[in-house]
Amino acid sequence: MIIFGWRTLIKNIGAVFKRMCDHCHNEDYWILTRSTRWFTLFFIPVIPTSSKYFLACPVCKYGFALKGDQIESIKALAEVNQLLVDGKITQAEHQTRINQLNGQTANHVEAKNVDVGSLPEGERLIYCGSCGNKTEKDLKFCGNCGTAVITVK
Repeated sequence: MIIFGWRTLIKNIGAVFKRMCDHCHNEDYWILTRSTRWFTLFFIPVIPTSSKYFLACPVCKYGFALKGDQIESIKALAEVNQLLVDGKITQAEHQTRINQLNGQTANHVEAKNVDVGSLPEGERLIYCGSCGNKTEKDLKFCGNCGTAVITVK
């Protein structure tokens, strides 16, 4: 008997920029998260089948999916910010790395200037903080893992 299935693993890459959430109106550092769906064999993740990146408000999990070049520019910034938060680099080293990122390419978009308001309404989503699954605004629990979804009225 072979037991197989699918499992979603979530990895928080790091804080990216401070922004007021359109959904809950809290101002906090938005988190870049990677959601990877794996094929499992005997409950062990074996083969990754898909990966998605999204930015989310840490309070209400309201956010949006990222595509293409958005991912690479924001991912590098999130990794540098996480190194600073973890205490692995100093503030001076952090500033040096941020300056290097800004000078890497001419078309690099500074994360502070990312305009999330320009995304179509269809791309703005709420994600479950536990499994990364898309959820509807009016649901109280995630349909994938059953975790309570925080809703702010």
